[in-house]
Amino acid sequence: MKRAPPTATATATATTPAKLRRGDVLALVFALAWAGGALLASRVGMWHGVGAVALLLGVAALALDGRRLAALLRPRAVQLAIGVVAGALMAGATYVLYPPVARALPGIATETERLYSAFGALSPSLSALALAPVILGEELVWRGIVQDALTRRFGTAAGVVVAATLYAVAHAPVGSMLLVATALACGLVWGALRAVTGNLVATLVSHLLWDTLVLLLVPLARPPG
Repeated sequence: MKRAPPTATATATATTPAKLRRGDVLALVFALAWAGGALLASRVGMWHGVGAVALLLGVAALALDGRRLAALLRPRAVQLAIGVVAGALMAGATYVLYPPVARALPGIATETERLYSAFGALSPSLSALALAPVILGEELVWRGIVQDALTRRFGTAAGVVVAATLYAVAHAPVGSMLLVATALACGLVWGALRAVTGNLVATLVSHLLWDTLVLLLVPLARPPG
């Protein structure tokens, strides 16, 4: 007795897991490469470690999945506005919460100064020029590749939480628990923006605004010396 040929639905079902596996592998490779950059940053500074890896992985993401990612970067006025509001609220919360937390936990101030020293490898002008492309690479990797792969596998809410957790863990090799905690909090916000807006515009704008304010324009602390 001959078997009936597979239907279109069955064929699609059979090929879906392979597509998910490829996406999962790509997300895993990117996350591991990011952790490698964080390990390098513990020796050469954040810009030369994490920053360089962000640029390289961003280029790789566009080369491998450029059409889909480019569609996620098409700006609309409402998304730009959401990004500005979210970035301003994040910066405001940072400036309000940091002083009492630093008073309650004196080690936080020392750790903050150390992090600013790690970011101080470049001059302010070079840091300003590098910030936008580095953040673009970061968003392409974490919210464009990693979070999307996790969302397809686990659902939206779990995808946001797991992606933010991996984002934080991937920064652990730098050797700063403050950076890990900050990455987790920011990753949850930017991941939620990615999920709610359906693209990367609001996350990119809010990320760029928060980093510009907190890292360059109005830093929380000055590095020693």
